Order: sequence, then structure tokens, then C-alpha cells
Amino acid sequence: MKLFLDKQLNTNDKETAILAILNGMYSKKYDHLSTSISLIGYEMTGKFLKTSNKRERTIIDRIKGAVKSLIDKGIVEVINQDNDNYIFAGKGLEVNSDQKKFVVLEQWEMRCIFEKANKPFNVFSFFCSLIGTINNQTKEWHMPQDEMVTLWGYGKETVNDYLEQLENIKLIYVYRHKKRRANGTYQKLNNSYGRYCDKDAVIAEAQKYSDTVECEDFVEKLDRRAIKLRYNAYCNGANKYIDNPAAVIALYRECLAYNKSLKYKPVEGYYDGEYKQGELLNLLVFPDEVRNAADDNWGEPVSMENDFTIEEILDMPIMGEVSSKPTLTNIERMGHNGLCKNESHDNSSHGIFCVTGKDLDCIDIDDLF
Repeated sequence: MKLFLDKQLNTNDKETAILAILNGMYSKKYDHLSTSISLIGYEMTGKFLKTSNKRERTIIDRIKGAVKSLIDKGIVEVINQDNDNYIFAGKGLEVNSDQKKFVVLEQWEMRCIFEKANKPFNVFSFFCSLIGTINNQTKEWHMPQDEMVTLWGYGKETVNDYLEQLENIKLIYVYRHKKRRANGTYQKLNNSYGRYCDKDAVIAEAQKYSDTVECEDFVEKLDRRAIKLRYNAYCNGANKYIDNPAAVIALYRECLAYNKSLKYKPVEGYYDGEYKQGELLNLLVFPDEVRNAADDNWGEPVSMENDFTIEEILDMPIMGEVSSKPTLTNIERMGHNGLCKNESHDNSSHGIFCVTGKDLDCIDIDDLF
């Protein structure tokens, strides 16, 4: 079922969701719509909502409140009402495509948001606004987040949160350009986005967009020491990565960024009178399904958070120390193809060394071998 929403209507988040579903339920064959709060909830979520469930009860209450406010504002018109049962006139439920600009949504998209999103009314309204900016021909657009904040009245953290939620449930695809403007401002190029089902078109148009702007490549500053620690912990079977595909994929992306950063800014120096250079991380320790999953969504940001708990950090083997714990096998750890051998470590005593150039990253001795 398609949902048509008038772009010009001034409605809040809850009213937007209710007006969208009423529009989808309304048929031009009739001059009215007979429905109820229960049926509206069913069409929005795909199930009959129960007042015994706190989350579902909240949705029911917000449906009731939004229906009342739409009636009070005169956006929709009620012919008759009996408690939670309504007969609506066609006013406000039909969008004239010849005279108005509108957004076309799918019912399954709404249901997906109400099933998986936090604050579903807010996320759905944001999704409507976002989809309304996308070019119908190219399937992509690149509105800056600051403009979203200004036009739609959300805070920047809220915008980031809603974008992340919509990405996680695969309703939108965001292509993050690794380029900055070469006009002296050094501002990053705006992210390109579109519906997830149009991912290939979004990537193609994003690359065309970047070609229209004078840009230069850049590598974001990484905490390479933290990434190396996480990599070593993964190789040594840290509990954080057991049965946790999302964490393994996130680490793999960080390791990709680590290796790429070495090409732009090598870790190099003299150790015991001998020049040595930091080595690339061996990405073959990650199973094929992890590498395929990460490659399927290239352009995503790399998390810079050092998100180990104190217990996990204390559980890590010290450099040069042989762990007494058995290494996890292919079955015990998520899809490992053989054991991870960290051949970049040297068991010799570490002497004084000097680093050539100005390397602003946090570097430990382990990075030099």
C-alpha cells in the first residue's frame, strides 16, 4: 500500500504518521473512510496493539491524540464518531498530484520503523522529510546536516541518531565521501543518501556529484594504537567478538582504515640502529562473510571509540606475553578461517627508538614492527 503525504502541510511528528496511514487507507471509490483506532494501529504496525504492553499502549495513546488534533485543526473532517470508531470524509485524505507536491512512501517502510525504531513517530516523520528531498530521477541527494537542523527543527545529535537508525534498519543508504572541498574551507563533502533499495544508484550518483565539486582526498585522523589493540584482542579471542557479528564487522572496517592510513602517513623509525616501518594488519584473519558484509556497505564511517570495558582491557595479554588461554577455533569464534597469527610482534627486548617526522598519532612500539 502506498502512502501519499502533502509536503506543504504543517503537522507534528504524530500527526504526520496518522495522516499518512489514513491517506493509504482511503479509497477514491468511496467518499468516506470507516475506521477505528484499533484498525489504524494495525495498518501502521502490522498487528493489533494491546494496552497490556507498555510500548503498544503508548502508540495507541499517541494515535488517539494525533487523530483528535488533526480534527481540531480542520485537516481532516469527521462525519460520525462512536468512541474510538470514526467515519472520515475525504477532506485531507486525498492528495491532488497536479496541484500539490507530495512524498510517496510504502506501508512496509512505516511498519518497519514502528517495529524497530526508537521513537517511531519521530523517526517516521524524519524519514518522510528525508525522502522528500531525494531526486526522483537520480534516486540520490546530498542535503547537509546543518540544513536539516535548520529546516526541520531537530538538533544535530537527533539528526545523526535518526539517520543511524534508518541506516541500521536498511531503509536508507548513506554514502560518505572521503573528500573535502579544495576551496580553502576544507569542509567535508556532503554525504549522499537515498533509499536502501536504490543503493547502487546512490553510489553512482554520489561519485558524479563529487566530480562536480573541486575536492581533495583526505584521511581522517585515527587512533591507530586503539585499533591495533582491538585487532590484537580479536586475534587472542576477546569475548567482545564472540557471537557478535556487528562488532567484528566494525573492527574489520577500522582495520581497513588503519591499513589505508599507513599509505598516507607511515609509522616508521629507527630501532636498535635499524630502520623499520609499520606493517599492514593481516585482514585474512577475518572470515569471508565479514569482509563481504563490510564491502557491501563501503563508504561507511569508521568508529574511533575505544569501547573496551575495564575487564576486557585487563584480560588482554601484554605485548610480548604469551596468553595462557587457548586460542578460539573456527567454531568458537565467529567464522574464523584458521587461527589468527600475529607475525608482526617481536619477542626481543625493546630499546630506545626515535620516530622520524612528526607523527601526531598515538604510537606504541608494537606499531613499529
